[in-house]
Amino acid sequence: MSSPDTSLKYKIRLIWAYKDILRNHFPLVTKWYARWFRKSQLAAARKLRSKERIEVAFFLSIPGMWKSDYLFRAMCDNPCYHPYVVIYPYSWYKGFSKQEVDETLHRTENFIKSKGFEYYIPYDKERGKWLDVKRTLNPDIVIFSSPYKDQLPRYFIYHFHDRLTCYVPYGFISLELSRINYDLIFHNLVGLHFVETDIHKSMAAEFGRNNGVNAVVTGYLGTEVFLRNDYHASYPWKPQPMAKKKVIWAPHHTIDSAIEGSTFLLRCDDMLDLADKYKDSIQFVFKPHPLLKFKLQMLWGNERTDEYYAQWATRDNTQLEEASYVDLFLTSDAMIHDSGSFTTEYLFTQKPVMYLTDEKTATKRFGPFGIKSFQCHYHGVSRESIDDFLSKVVLAGDDPMLPIRRQHFERYLQPVDGMLPSQHIIHEIEKLINS
Repeated sequence: MSSPDTSLKYKIRLIWAYKDILRNHFPLVTKWYARWFRKSQLAAARKLRSKERIEVAFFLSIPGMWKSDYLFRAMCDNPCYHPYVVIYPYSWYKGFSKQEVDETLHRTENFIKSKGFEYYIPYDKERGKWLDVKRTLNPDIVIFSSPYKDQLPRYFIYHFHDRLTCYVPYGFISLELSRINYDLIFHNLVGLHFVETDIHKSMAAEFGRNNGVNAVVTGYLGTEVFLRNDYHASYPWKPQPMAKKKVIWAPHHTIDSAIEGSTFLLRCDDMLDLADKYKDSIQFVFKPHPLLKFKLQMLWGNERTDEYYAQWATRDNTQLEEASYVDLFLTSDAMIHDSGSFTTEYLFTQKPVMYLTDEKTATKRFGPFGIKSFQCHYHGVSRESIDDFLSKVVLAGDDPMLPIRRQHFERYLQPVDGMLPSQHIIHEIEKLINS
């Protein structure tokens, strides 16, 4: 999961933009506001009982945050629902390059368009103004993909107290970031918070100021594709003159934070060197977190950032992938990463995986569920350990962690009641409406 900017300047800017110093920073006011907000949402949900067709808006800013394919399609197939995607720009207040923000918006549009999904970009070009979707589209249910204040206030949860709101997390919670994952003002207000397991529900109850009253266990929607037999992966790898093993390198974006421990700056040159070393036997894909490029542009500048990305895009046995990762996961042989969500997500494939880390601090980074997933990984604490993983595990097939990964999947990841996450979510929405 990504963590929001913690600088004082950014905090002041958000307080000013969202006008939330009272409802978010004074416990008694927050408690009253959350109760009022929930009462208002429950009343709005009850009104939907008599509607023949419920309007459902899925809010999205970045392709990598989209986890709702099966939920969206299930609603398309159900005459009771009319789903559509609302695409808004990321991020309005963090001072990122406007060009990169605009390009991300277009990338998101093309991503959703390629799926054939109905979508709207609520922007009036003539007036140069982002529109209020409550007035233009009038959704009955709003499904958020991000809990952060990374959008204009008119697209944040404060604006939707009179609609049923839901949260589909964009990552499988693994890291020990209790407040960021369960106790932002968003988590305390959203009508239904779909969580992965009973362990995650207990964390919402422990750390949320609302005691997790809105948390319901549905499984993680982002991994449903790995649990079904009806998905046929495309082949996203560039052609090679001979058969090669396929390895994903997926670095996180938190180069500006000690919270999540990104190793990108430490390993960015090593990974290129290793790609050269194994150019005849391994094909690599660079799959950075969508926000890494924003952060690097602020640290390195545009020219150096573009040059680095271009190296991955142009070498014979390497490539750059900035969109979806499902097909990469399904067609790869292994992955190397330092991502919180991927710590669990890649385990659904049961293929070998290495976590890049400083072993002294690694276990402090994970929550109760994340540490179980982390223990299914090989641990990359040096360039030499990464090299060993590539030569012994990936190429030679010596994989002693395989039984551990299988046991973890059988105990925690496979559905235990026969219901897939999308089915669970629709069930929970309808249960709330009819309660």
